[in-house]
Amino acid sequence: MSKLKITEKLSYGLGEIGSSIVWQGMMFYLGYFYTDVFVIPPQAAAFLMFLPKFLDALIDPVVGTIADRTNTRWGKFRPYILWFFIPYSVFMILMFATPNWGHTGKMLYAYATYMLMMIIYSLIMTPYNALGGVITDDHKERTSLQSYRFFMAFFGGFILRIATNPLVSYFGGGMDAGNHPVNPQRGFLLTFTVFAVLSAICFFLTFHFTRERIKPVAKEKSSLKDDLKDLTHNRPWIVLFIASTLNLVYVGVFGTAMKYYFDYYVIPKTVNIFGWNVWGLDVMSVFNGYSSIVIMIILLLPVSKWLAGRFGKRNTLIACYTLVAIAISGWYFCKPDQVGLIMFFQFIQSVAAAPTMPLTWSMYADAADYSEWKNGRRATGLIYSAVVLGQKAGIALGGAIPLWILASVNYNPSAVTHSPEELHGIRLSMGLIPGFIALLTGMMFFFYNLSNKQMDTIQAELAERRKQQELKE
Repeated sequence: MSKLKITEKLSYGLGEIGSSIVWQGMMFYLGYFYTDVFVIPPQAAAFLMFLPKFLDALIDPVVGTIADRTNTRWGKFRPYILWFFIPYSVFMILMFATPNWGHTGKMLYAYATYMLMMIIYSLIMTPYNALGGVITDDHKERTSLQSYRFFMAFFGGFILRIATNPLVSYFGGGMDAGNHPVNPQRGFLLTFTVFAVLSAICFFLTFHFTRERIKPVAKEKSSLKDDLKDLTHNRPWIVLFIASTLNLVYVGVFGTAMKYYFDYYVIPKTVNIFGWNVWGLDVMSVFNGYSSIVIMIILLLPVSKWLAGRFGKRNTLIACYTLVAIAISGWYFCKPDQVGLIMFFQFIQSVAAAPTMPLTWSMYADAADYSEWKNGRRATGLIYSAVVLGQKAGIALGGAIPLWILASVNYNPSAVTHSPEELHGIRLSMGLIPGFIALLTGMMFFFYNLSNKQMDTIQAELAERRKQQELKE
């Protein structure tokens, strides 16, 4: 198959901007929004962050199975992007609204909007993920495609990370004496309205400028039972499933803890160079923004592709996750005024994390090829959706862990100063706990058993099968 055009790679990646704005918005801000803006107790917020997303994760394999059996003039997976990009944006806005309905009313509203947002997320992102496996059958081009995708993901993340706090402040009437927005409820609602419009535009462009090219060789229809049996006997997929789940656990833990860490533990609140406040940005925005820039630079360069070719995807991921674990753990040991050291660990974490994303997602498509090669059946949607199930369960657990820790140390969002126990809980959630889980993530890849040489052989055989199938038709 010929190489993909850059325009199609960029168009596919635009969907990740639409996704990242919601996903990273939930990861970095939703926990804080629930406890400190919507004023939901930490224990209740922890279950709110965990239960709906965990239950919704069970929907993903159903969506994947249905998508595998969908046939339209737009393909199997692209139509879901068209059908659901507008509801996706609407519920993004509703999730950050704050109706004054009392404790029970607020809990019901939060559960309803969060659960519905997650269901719509499944309906658009499960097919979107699978789309990456059917645009091309070249495993080297897949790595390139996923590099473009995750460049755009972090560009979207950069927009969210660098702009959220300033926009919340702007729409929220400025900052008070405690360096918090005067009207955070209005600030968050209008900020995520802006992001919702941007998300809708990006998803529509993804639908319009991408094409599905890979179709299963076998003409007969497989049953869900057969597909699930293939999945449970697919060792590469099992390793990826566990690793992806652990990955989102550690990301969810430090992502949720981050706002608390910078608001209540780190002493400097703004970035000053020679006494000048850089664009009025706070330390957390700079911390997140420059991380996104580092990752985007690495993804723009053919680093992931080179590492995969030189050392293999498996060995590269083991080394990268080990470095990530060391860097994240370092945040626990930083003193409140050591912003430079905090930024240094963020640099190491960002450099090491950048190659993991395109490599891992390209390996999902490899696992789909392996299943088709071994069993004569291809269930791309189910393979990707089952991985998303693990990721949602992981981010649900990861997002809840810091809130459970805060509840255990009697966290009080209205306190002027926070106790040593509260601050220690925040540091654990930002550093040692996610660092240990990141190390476990890397160790999982010792069990991954597909090499570059094996994939070349598998894809050559599959190409020959497809060629023979076309001749028969």
